[in-house]
Formats: sequence, C-alpha cells, structure tokens
Amino acid sequence: MSSDDEMMTDLLCRSVLVALPCVLVHRRDLGEQRKRQSSTETRKQEITTNVEFTMTSFTIAVSSCALFRHETGDIYFKGAAFPFVKALTMVNQRLTATEERCVIVVIATDSQDMDHLNKSIKKYNLKIGRVCEITGEKPLLVHLKEINPVLYLSTKPQDVKKAMTAGYGAATMFQRDYHEHSDEVLRVVFDGDGVLFSDVSEKVFKEKGIKGFLDHECENEDNPMEPGPLSEFFQALVHLQQKFAKLPPKNRPIRTYLVTSRGTTGDGLRALKTLRERELEIDEAYFLCGAPKGSVLKAINPHIFFDDQTPHVEGALQNGVIGAYVPYGVCNK
Repeated sequence: MSSDDEMMTDLLCRSVLVALPCVLVHRRDLGEQRKRQSSTETRKQEITTNVEFTMTSFTIAVSSCALFRHETGDIYFKGAAFPFVKALTMVNQRLTATEERCVIVVIATDSQDMDHLNKSIKKYNLKIGRVCEITGEKPLLVHLKEINPVLYLSTKPQDVKKAMTAGYGAATMFQRDYHEHSDEVLRVVFDGDGVLFSDVSEKVFKEKGIKGFLDHECENEDNPMEPGPLSEFFQALVHLQQKFAKLPPKNRPIRTYLVTSRGTTGDGLRALKTLRERELEIDEAYFLCGAPKGSVLKAINPHIFFDDQTPHVEGALQNGVIGAYVPYGVCNK
C-alpha cells in the first residue's frame, strides 16, 4: 500500500461516531488529504480533470405539486420541496448581483389555478425565476428542454421517470409532515451509488453478493466511478458553494453530505477517491457499513435527501426527514 493510500485509510478510520456503526469524514480532512498528493499524482489529475465545470446560472425545476400542498382556499400550504426552495433563495440573496446563481423554475401541474399559485409564491416571498404551465400543446419534456435543469423535483412518479428517461436528474418527493428547517444554511444529503455515482457497483453486488462486491471495489479502488444521475446537480452545488470559500465554515450558507451504505475499507476508499479525483469537495461523509440511515439523517435534518432505494427513503420519511427517491439503476428494475 502506498503512503497516500495509508493516509486515506487513516482518514477513513478516524472520528468514529459513538453508538453509530459508521465513520464520519469531515471536509477539512478531505482538503488535508488533497494537499498531501504527490506532484506526480497532481500532474496526472491535471491531465485527467482538464475539463472544468463552467456555467453561468444553473436551473432547478420544481413542480407546483411538490412545492405546495393544495388543501382548501386560495393560498396553498408549504409542500415537501418548499424548505429546499426557500433555502436556495436564501443562498441566492447572499450572492452579489453579478454572480451566477440558482434559477428556480416552478412548473404548474394538474391545471392548477395560476392566480392562486402566483399568490402563494408572493405570500411566502419565494424568489422564483419563472412559472410555466404544462398543457396539451406544451408538455413537461418541452418545458425541460427549454430550461435544461440540473434537477427536476415532482410528487408525480410518472413525470420523474419521463425526466430521467430524457436524461435529466430527477427525484420523486412525498408530501408528509416534516421537522422544521432553518433557512440560514442549505443542507443537502446524497447517497453514493445510483445517485452521485453510477450503478455499476450495485450491479456487481446484485450479481456476486457482498464478497464479490468488496473484491471488485478493492480491485478498482483507484478507478473513479462514473457519474450518477444527480452528479450534475452536485457539481452545480459545489460550484455555488465555492463562492463562499473565503468565509469561515460556520458562516457558509451551504453544507453537503454523503451518507452511504458503503463501509470503511476499499469500498469507502473508492468513494472518497472518486470525489477527490473529480475535485468535488463534500463537507461530511458518513460510511454506515450497511446500517440504516434514518438516525444519521435525523441528526443532520437536511432540506432534502436523495437516495435510489425506497427502504432508505422510507427510513428518512419515518424520521421526519425530507426524502427524495431517484428511480435509477439496477435497484429499480
């Protein structure tokens, strides 16, 4: 094992959380590890990650049925996507007028009354870039093609599947009662395989079991995993996050988390090395070794949590956490 691998292993084995079968890795540890790379590896990384993620503003599309719950009267109640959208508008407000930002587009569904929808947006002081309506002449995919979002959220599984099939990152949300959220810091939690990363390793697990999976991950530890369906959204979020890099960590308005079922050996190392190779920093990473995610998610209380497996999403919902289901890959066939 190289000295670099030994340091990465040591990184994974530090900060074990008491009473939780997982390991927590902080962003500062990831940054320290990156600084220790040899000049040879650095030159290799400059070649392999030559293409930077450049952008002006990026767009997130949210269906009105996810943003609001229409129960009675003219004003809609806050829906599952509301805390996430509200926190995003807070991040935008922290940026200067000339900086790129997140543009939020609301797509009205079910022939919703546009006047009521606009009244609700105004009442809750949401800074929405655009409101558009699905019609027979202009269906969902036409709108998505026009706005080209890095993420689409809806409570309608069929619409999410359409978006995923067309190549957009998307997730299904669920209208439940959730814990209250602060708007001061946007907290977003990602699963690894099938969300940030492709489902290739999950296919190996399904075909060869846990031993075959662990052998595969150890053999491919230094080979970065391919991007998953929400990798573009994560890249956009990291890009936005970097605009606040000069602030003390406690004053930054975005925190990102990886909460994965991977363990602390080769499979966990591969996840960290993939993020490092693609120059994607994450604030905290939890490696749960197959344990349920609910208690960790409850402690984080994110504005949104993305996972491709329904048991994990349901575990989040049972703990009052906003879970979003990503219908992607071998786990959903």
